[in-house]
Formats: sequence, structure tokens, C-alpha cells
Amino acid sequence: MAFLYIDSFVPGASELPGIVDDKNFLLKRIKLVLLKISGPPVITSYGYLYPEPPKGLDRRRDGLKANYKKIWDDTIIAFDWNTYGATANVKTYEINIGEFFLKKEIHDLDMQKVVLHETLHLMVDLPNSFSFALHHGQINKIISKGLNLPGPPNPFCPD
Repeated sequence: MAFLYIDSFVPGASELPGIVDDKNFLLKRIKLVLLKISGPPVITSYGYLYPEPPKGLDRRRDGLKANYKKIWDDTIIAFDWNTYGATANVKTYEINIGEFFLKKEIHDLDMQKVVLHETLHLMVDLPNSFSFALHHGQINKIISKGLNLPGPPNPFCPD
């Protein structure tokens, strides 16, 4: 079950009121995105657990790793001030969402694509020796053709 680490989104005591509002808004948005792509969470005192991998993925069609469901189970999604955009760590299965996404102007569909994009970095079955562009090409194909999401598959990174 992918884990949404709620505490990472909780504003610190020293953060300005505007940042508090922005972090709360981002947390609400991330929870809605995960609800949409995974389904209802199991709520714990530490955070939310999302049992189902993103809906619509197909291991063969999308070229996903055989253990992609296990990868989803081990994924942690958190806010990180040291990350500007969004990143996925393929060794630790951590997805970090950074301060860029505190902007309220970002559309929900674009946020959904960002979460899917980072998740797919963990799940796509391409050897590490494959180029960055090829990896992104496969991810973009899954988002636009496999999941049929409208608009650019990676709205914040033209690749």
C-alpha cells in the first residue's frame, strides 16, 4: 500500500501563514489525486495507505516491471523542502513533492500527471542503461495513450 506521509505536509511552527495555507491545500490536492488514481485509502495515525496501484495500468501494454504492484506497496509519497519539483528515488521507492507544487494555480489533472509520472519512474521496466529521454518517452506514452489523459503527459517538463 503506497503511503502518503501526512506529517511531511504539516506546516512547521515557524512557517508563515501563507505557506501554512499552501501546504494544507497541496495535501488536500495530493489526497484527491491518490483517491482518483488508487481508490479509498486506509487511514492510520501516521498517514494514508493506498492499497491499489494506479487504475488503468497494464503490465504488458505499459512495459511495467513484473513486481510493479509490490513497488506500489513500498512507495512513500512525501513533501520535501529540499525538492523543488517532484522526484522519484528508484532505490528507496520514495516520491518527493517539492515547493513548486505549493502553487494553487496548478490544475488537478496536471498534479495527477505529476504523481503518475513519478510513480511510473519506479515501475517502468527499462534497464538503467537506457537513456533519460527513452524512459520519459515510455512514461509519456503510458500517460497519454495507455491512460488516455488529455493534454501534455508531462506538463511541467518539455521532453
